[in-house]
Amino acid sequence: MFKSARSVNNVSEQLAETFKRLVPLQPVRPKGDSARAAEAAAGTSTDSLTSFYESARAERARLGLGVFGLARVAFGVQQRLLAAGYPPPLVKQVLFAMLASAFVGKQR
Repeated sequence: MFKSARSVNNVSEQLAETFKRLVPLQPVRPKGDSARAAEAAAGTSTDSLTSFYESARAERARLGLGVFGLARVAFGVQQRLLAAGYPPPLVKQVLFAMLASAFVGKQR
């Protein structure tokens, strides 16, 4: 069973870094931005988020994370993303989806 606090911290850090690489923190956009630019960015974000969820799912499978282990990792990722300046609503949405994706998606 996966119980090491150091392992939780390592996985949390790794996943937070993966998220920051795949979904870079965007500067605040001026109100005049076109809808098409926003749609293009959203499409890229969807692909990036899918890659992030796959990474989280792979870590869950590799380490045998159960509900509590994955929740501990998600909390660590949350703290790191908030500290990096990501908006709280985005972090909340991403982590909820990460947890759901890890349990609903393909199990390895």
